[in-house]
Amino acid sequence: MASQDKKFYWAHGVSREEVTRALSDQKESVLYRQSTRRFLVVFASLSLVALVTSAFLVESKTQSYIEGIAIALAIALYFVLRKSCRLIAEAPAELLDERLLEIRNQNYVISYGILAFVVGLAVGAVWMSDIAFTREMIDEPLLHRELITPFVIAFFMLGVLLPNMVLAWNLPLENQS
Repeated sequence: MASQDKKFYWAHGVSREEVTRALSDQKESVLYRQSTRRFLVVFASLSLVALVTSAFLVESKTQSYIEGIAIALAIALYFVLRKSCRLIAEAPAELLDERLLEIRNQNYVISYGILAFVVGLAVGAVWMSDIAFTREMIDEPLLHRELITPFVIAFFMLGVLLPNMVLAWNLPLENQS
């Protein structure tokens, strides 16, 4: 039984002990409050927006600072959001009850719908700007490395953050004593 408690789910990035401890935690924590979770979601969104807008800055030194800070914030917020959601988004199905599985699965559907919408917006924006620049006969390329790198990083960070962000936003209030 002891080896079963130490089982680590590599595909999920959690251990059985971690998930069990997070789900059974009875201590009152600021992270478990709905208002705090929603604040973290807004803050994570702002860090991703800062990362994307850094691509449009002309001065490369300022751009690299903003990119670095935004990436560091997004990574830190990922871990804080995981904790505030009690690892529900990462937990394997065998460690969750039916109610938590339903909540997680609904939020995954919403997350991937949002991600598909963002990809559609990005592809549409590139396509429309390509048409606009082609008509003006501008010879320089539309997508420079400095412009596309923050977008690619932001896309991957959004893919990682989104399940926890949606879950943190939609997770019902916990029973407060």
